Amino acid sequence: MSVSLKILVRTPNWIGDHVMAQPFYESLNRAYPDSEIHLLCSEALQSFKEDNFCKKKIVLIKNAKNVGREFFTLAKKLKKEKYDIAISLTSSFSSSLLLSVARIPIRLGFSQSGSGLFLTDSLKWKGIDSGKHKTEIYLELLDFMTGSHWKFKSYEETFVTAKKRIILAPGASISLRVWPYFQELLGKLSQEYPEYEIGVVGSKQESQWHSIIESLNLRNVKNWVEKTTLPELIELCRESSLVIANDSGVAHLSGTMAQAPTLVLLGPGCSNYIRPLGRRVFCEIPVGVPCHPCEKPYCHEKYGYQACLKSISLDRVLSKVFGLVPK
Repeated sequence: MSVSLKILVRTPNWIGDHVMAQPFYESLNRAYPDSEIHLLCSEALQSFKEDNFCKKKIVLIKNAKNVGREFFTLAKKLKKEKYDIAISLTSSFSSSLLLSVARIPIRLGFSQSGSGLFLTDSLKWKGIDSGKHKTEIYLELLDFMTGSHWKFKSYEETFVTAKKRIILAPGASISLRVWPYFQELLGKLSQEYPEYEIGVVGSKQESQWHSIIESLNLRNVKNWVEKTTLPELIELCRESSLVIANDSGVAHLSGTMAQAPTLVLLGPGCSNYIRPLGRRVFCEIPVGVPCHPCEKPYCHEKYGYQACLKSISLDRVLSKVFGLVPK
């Protein structure tokens, strides 16, 4: 007999992590089909379409992440919802504290750097050391919660006839993960694929690309930086012959959500841990860099800044593109 509960899920903060958590949301719905599920997410995720996963979405404004007036206002709002269970997919101290201040009786999540102090039950966050993909780690929390084993279901193939278009996504959440040769790649692709539309996408964080694209003045290059919503970006990728992206949210939107052919240029990250899970995802990884992989947000290695990404040469990426996209 199914139990009817009111459940709040504190989602990961970043687009890529949120996409990797989709199997968790789906499995949670299967585990508690008669329950009401709400998502508490960051502003970066507010335009995601998740009607099939939740009844309500609450957007966590940036100021509410710090312990102050907005934090306690949000906690009061959550308390009024009278949730039975809260689940935090982040391992942050402030997230678990918020759920505690909201007086949610059962609070589950990952324990790291003291975050477990405010949870009623927790699993230790092992991250890359677990040897598992992040999607599996999220599902382990549901295993812990239900006492059953929830397996990742492969995404259905929803391929469409691709247009003559190659998308470049030169941005990432941190500059350390930005492959440094995107400008040269843009020029080469425009020359090698004159009959293709070469599109550049990104958020306001990539606003410098407006002037770069203008200065290059390439006939077949389209500037979509800051000009697409998340659903529009997914559709652009879905209809493209290839998407080339850093280890970023766009890589997951393209490779997993859009099921588009996606070439991911992985720098510090470990492909077995964070690669998009689509069936047409191709990863270029560093070669001959002893410090790879790592999950650090900075690079102080003796091999030089971004040695991992710089080992992925322009010629190597072009060779991969030529093998994936007919001229």
